[in-house]
Parts: sequence; C-alpha cells; structure tokens
Amino acid sequence: MNSADAVRDRLRDQPLPGEAEAAARSWPVVEAALAERAPAGRRNRGTLRVALVLALLCAALATALSPAGAWIGDRFRDESATTKPAFAALPKGGSVLAISRSGAYAVRAEGARRLGAFSDAGWSPHGLHVVGTDGRRLVAVNAAGTVKWTLTTRRPVHHASWSTLDGFAVAYLEGRSLKVVAGDGDPTTNRVLRRDAAPVTPAWRPRSDRVLTYTTRGGALVTIDIVTGRTIARAPIAPSIEPPRSIAWLRGGHHIVALRSHSLTILGSAGHVERTIPLPGVARAMAPHPSGKRVAVVVGRRVLGLRLAGGSPRQLFQGNVDGLAWSQDGRRLLLGWRDADQWLLLGPGGRIRALHGVSRELGSAGGFPRVAGWCCAG
Repeated sequence: MNSADAVRDRLRDQPLPGEAEAAARSWPVVEAALAERAPAGRRNRGTLRVALVLALLCAALATALSPAGAWIGDRFRDESATTKPAFAALPKGGSVLAISRSGAYAVRAEGARRLGAFSDAGWSPHGLHVVGTDGRRLVAVNAAGTVKWTLTTRRPVHHASWSTLDGFAVAYLEGRSLKVVAGDGDPTTNRVLRRDAAPVTPAWRPRSDRVLTYTTRGGALVTIDIVTGRTIARAPIAPSIEPPRSIAWLRGGHHIVALRSHSLTILGSAGHVERTIPLPGVARAMAPHPSGKRVAVVVGRRVLGLRLAGGSPRQLFQGNVDGLAWSQDGRRLLLGWRDADQWLLLGPGGRIRALHGVSRELGSAGGFPRVAGWCCAG
C-alpha cells in the first residue's frame, strides 16, 4: 500500500467524533483526486501530493468543527491501525448499564455482557446486581447475567428501582400500583404501597432501604415509609404545572429534584419548593451530579449543566442524546449520541472522548444502546 492509500484508509476507518457529515462531504473530493492519478512517473507523484494536501485539509476542517477536537491529535499519535473495541476507552472499575431493543447489557472497558431481555433496568446499591422488567416478570440478575430470582405478576411491570443502602427492597410499578418486594425476591413480601402512581421511576432516599418518593397520577410528589406505609411528605402540584417526568434525591438526602417538560424544581425533604429553574426548551432526561450541587439535563438537542445554587445554564454538548450518566467520582459525564452511533465521555476541562460504533459492538440488530446508568465495580 502506498502512502496516499494509507492516509486515506486511516482517516476513513477512524472517523472523527461528531463530524460524520463533514467527512461525508469531504472524502469524495479526496477519492476523486486519488482516482485520477497516473499509474507512474512525475504526474503520479504530483497527484499524490495534491491528494495528501486535500486529506490534511479535510482532517483540519473536521478538527475545527468537532466538539472533540482537543483529542484528535492524541488519537492519531497513539492509536494503532488495529481498531480497538468500542468500550476500551471507558475508565476501569465501573460498569455502564445500557438498554437496547435486544435487552440490557453491563458494559465495562473489557467488554459487554448481556443481562436479559429487559425493557428497563437499574443497579443495586453496590453494583452487584441489576433488576430488570420483562413483560410480567421482575427479574434480578448478577453482573454476569446469572438470574438470582424472578417474580411473575398479573400485569406488565415497569420502572423498577433498587433501594440504596443494603438493597433490602425493590420498588416497581404494576399498572397504576406502586409495589415493593424484598431484595431477595421473596414473593411473600410482595405488596402494594399505593394505587395512584404515575409512570415515573420511584426515587429512594440516599442510603435508605425504607424511604421512597413516587409521583402520583395528579403530579404530586409523595414520600413514604415503606415499612409502616406512613406518608412522610407530600408536595402537591398546581393545576397549571405539568407533572414531573423524572425525579431523584440529591446526595445527603435533604433535597429532591423534579424534572418537568420546561423546568427543574428543587424541593426540600419536607416537600416545600425551594427553587424552580426554567429551561430553554423541552426537557427529556436528567442526571444529578454525585456532589448533589449540579444536574446535567437533556433539553431538546442540547445537554445543559445547571448549578442548583444559581447561575446560567452551561451548554455541555449539542446533539441527539439518548441517555446520560455520571461516573461515581463525578469527573466524567457519559452521553449516548444516537446520530453518530457513539458514546461520548465528557471529561475535565471540556475534553470529549468518543466511543465509536457502540451499536455494532453490542449487535446491530438491537439498535442504539441507551445509557441507563453507571455504577461502581461489583
């Protein structure tokens, strides 16, 4: 292979993060120049020089346009011609939970393992197990995918959530009923807590196996003690305000955040509203930072960083994001970028690292894998 072919293949096989469109527009020019080169002699060398210049210009253009441009030099210096596994760039020691049409996967830098045909799933508090829903079945598996227990219900189940201290309880929804079962799946412990639950994943208070907050069909946030059944707090909602799409407790257990279609609300543990942050578009998902001081929110085709103490939203990324999660140390935010079939690691200093071809890595038939959580090592 001559040098021009090597440059062309290297650039084509290792697409620059976020610039698929730019590459698609630029490569035909380079390939046309290469195709027209003479078979030998002075003309051949001159055309090669033109092709190389064009290739370098394309790389420079993509670098300028790419949100991950700061990392491009590292990739061209350090990566060999052999394609690395898509998930090799993930930090060691943790597991990402991914959901696709083919089920749920535990993803680590060393590779991925299918956990089951779950439509949604969540980690246990120490990352040892995952609870998932599959039709009328609530299933718990370990990180290797081995089934630990199965609970079969009368109707489809959804929005399961494992308690956050020792994992002694799992909350889930069956139709409009909020239910709970012991963390070992003992069917005699399965019971109904409330019958007015909205389809929003219940949120456990940090380091608790008994304090749980859920959303009612009317949009209220209700915090209950699952052992006694007592209502601890209730935050009613005004008729003019939309119900939450997602709720989460913040670190420390003193505040709850509720994401609505156009706002983020911070509430005290007693249910009173402390602050409402308007959002510049339709909100789709959120990920509270482990510090409890800020939240990443997907608003339309942008990811914004919000400081809960105040200040203007900061744009972290622009693109069609499907799922986001913080690393346990809070240093990296993982995004699923559907349009480019990439996961993106947003690191310190605004640096971005792309994990290419994630659908192919898990099996293209399953489609794009949504980022559903990132937990500690089991």
